[in-house]
Formats: sequence, C-alpha cells, structure tokens
Amino acid sequence: MTPTDDVHAQALKLARTYLGQEDLDGGWFELGGSSLDAARLVSSLEHDHGWEIALQDLLTAPSVAGLLSAPAAAVAPEAPDAADTPSPAPVAAAAGAASAGGTTSAAGADVLWPALARLSASERLALAHRLLGDVLRESGEPR
Repeated sequence: MTPTDDVHAQALKLARTYLGQEDLDGGWFELGGSSLDAARLVSSLEHDHGWEIALQDLLTAPSVAGLLSAPAAAVAPEAPDAADTPSPAPVAAAAGAASAGGTTSAAGADVLWPALARLSASERLALAHRLLGDVLRESGEPR
C-alpha cells in the first residue's frame, strides 16, 4: 500500500513516542531507539495502517524522519539480487534447531537476522508462537 499523508504523520508520531524525542533527523539507534521498539513501530504501522516497512530499512535508514515521511517510491529499496536474498529456509532451520534444543552460532544470527527482518510482522509473530509452543511442549510445562 502507498501510505497517505495521514499515515506518514501517524508513523512520525509513533516514532517520536518510541524514541522519546521530537527530532527524528538521525538513524534509529543514533537517536537512542531499541530494536524492540523498532519492531513494535513496524508492526503497528503494518497492523494499524497497512503500511509495510522492512525492519531492516528502519534500522539502517540514515534518517528516521526521511524514511517515514518520504513518498513510498523514494524509500522503496531496490530489488535485491536473488543471490543476496536469504530464503525462508534458514529461518525454518533455526526454528528446528531451537525447538530441538540446539543453538545457533553468532554466524547463524548473521544469516537469520536479515531473513527475519524481511518477514512481515504477522509471519514473525507466527514463527515466535510456533517456537514458544515447541519449547513449552518439550519442557513439559503446561501451555
């Protein structure tokens, strides 16, 4: 969806709330934001306004204000080469490893983070729900 001016205004308002400041001329982390709040902002924009922004784009944008107030064509990332785009397979493999009691290495996190950042908020939530269910089932804890 191409966001309206009202959606841009709401996005900027939410960002100011999560960052606790009015000035949004800087990168997310530079402005004191956390990755959790960035995920909340992206999820809220998608859920409440139908505007999908990749978490990675928010976290790496040189200006939060620039990203959230620019027309969609100005902020749409170029289509990545197929070789650069992680498939959902690493995410599924990590889900399997985590539910089997395995661990992922720091290098594994480097592969997983871009894949997770490209998932929609609802897909990330479904994956987290599945992982939690697997962990609880294996631990014998009641759901």
